[in-house]
Amino acid sequence: MRLTLSILMIVASIAGFAVFIVPHYNQISAIKTQEADYNTILANARTLEEERNSLVTKYNAFDQNQLDQLSTMLPSSPENVKLLLELDAVASQYGMVLQNVKINDPNSSSVAGTAVPVLPGQPAANPSVGTLTIDFSVAGSYDSFTSFIKTIERSLRVIDIKKVTFSALDAKSQTYQYTVSIQTYWLK
Repeated sequence: MRLTLSILMIVASIAGFAVFIVPHYNQISAIKTQEADYNTILANARTLEEERNSLVTKYNAFDQNQLDQLSTMLPSSPENVKLLLELDAVASQYGMVLQNVKINDPNSSSVAGTAVPVLPGQPAANPSVGTLTIDFSVAGSYDSFTSFIKTIERSLRVIDIKKVTFSALDAKSQTYQYTVSIQTYWLK
């Protein structure tokens, strides 16, 4: 009887181990694996936070005037109205007035998914930089017009003069009608 009771206790212990202990052990193993994954994710998050703090420190080290100049050079939106006002102010310095202003945004007329071919000699389009083409005309003397163009060239805003055409308003006067096409850029 004692032997039977001992064997029965051993079998009950083995059955209890198999029924209760093994599933809990498997759960603990899964939780330890999950803990290791979370620790890896936490270490990556700490690394990213240190990198972010480093970049914020570098950004804050820039002079605010330089950041403003950079924003003027390549604004975060087209700012076409502001550009037109600046062009009109420059033109008025030389006794000219902007006329026949047309704004063409090639980014708004393009169809999504359509590839635009790159011609030889042209840089490839940068998807993070938008372009804005503005056509306008001014009337004035040749000297006024060249001074106007030189002032635009010295502007902080990146402006490419794409095309200039001119015609004489009057055969006797030295006043010409200039049609100008410029292209400017902005960050998307």
